[in-house]
Amino acid sequence: MSQGSSNSENHDFKSGFEHHEHQPIKATTKILKDIEEGIHKTERKLPTILESEDGNYVYIDNKKLLKQDLMKAFGGYMNPGWSVPTVHKFGNPAPLGLSAFAYCTFVASLINMDTRGVINDNVNTGAALFYGGMIQMIAGLWEFSLENAFGGLAFCSFGGYWFSSASMNIPWFNSSASYTTQHELNNAMGFFYLGWLLFTIVLLACTLKSTFLFFLLFLLVFLRLLLLTIFRFYDLHSCEVAAGVVGVIVSLLAWYHAYAGLATKQNSYYVVDPWPMPVISKRGIHRSSEDQEETEMHEYLE
Repeated sequence: MSQGSSNSENHDFKSGFEHHEHQPIKATTKILKDIEEGIHKTERKLPTILESEDGNYVYIDNKKLLKQDLMKAFGGYMNPGWSVPTVHKFGNPAPLGLSAFAYCTFVASLINMDTRGVINDNVNTGAALFYGGMIQMIAGLWEFSLENAFGGLAFCSFGGYWFSSASMNIPWFNSSASYTTQHELNNAMGFFYLGWLLFTIVLLACTLKSTFLFFLLFLLVFLRLLLLTIFRFYDLHSCEVAAGVVGVIVSLLAWYHAYAGLATKQNSYYVVDPWPMPVISKRGIHRSSEDQEETEMHEYLE
């Protein structure tokens, strides 16, 4: 074999080797570049949350906020967890919505218990329409404008509940009279309460990180609706009476939270301090207020 042919073969071998050697490197480089671009796109979509070195401030999308300005869970504001203060400077609508809910629930519950021989609930129709229904609906829309989805959903929905309850006592709607038997009406009312029972479970699940009394409020609303559902399905008057007892407690708790949202050091000698629920996290269960607030803050910022 001549030296020229040998050099040619070596050149071809070297060229082929270099081709196969550099091919995967180019492909890998392209893949890494695509991954890097994907990461940058994701980072641009996510909010940037940083904490200052002294721990007193947080930066959310370049907006500097004092930690103490972040709103904690508080029933007086219908706020089930940490949140950034709204930019809108409106008054707090929670006391209005809570008071409307409390009043209608209180009167309806007294009638459920046959208090002083009253069993006809038509007296609550007007209040259910204009206070529990319309006023609570307005409070819910007000909450939405303050970027409080939980408060808006709760108030608007239960405003609809009281509108619906009132319509059953108005002959023009022909709701109750359209049923031929009391048994059919009771089952239909059972379905009505069952739907609200399931909806309340959704709200209740969102209060597990709030405060004890705020959680208790929705837990008792759930219990009242459960008792009313059983009463309608099985015609058990004892369950109706029990629902009335629970309802009175619910109304008192709702008025308590309304007071909590109204009372300040400037207008009252007693200001409500929230009693937070224990936080279950990777660090364990936290019960002291200082440890709990620190844990909740870190979870919110994460």
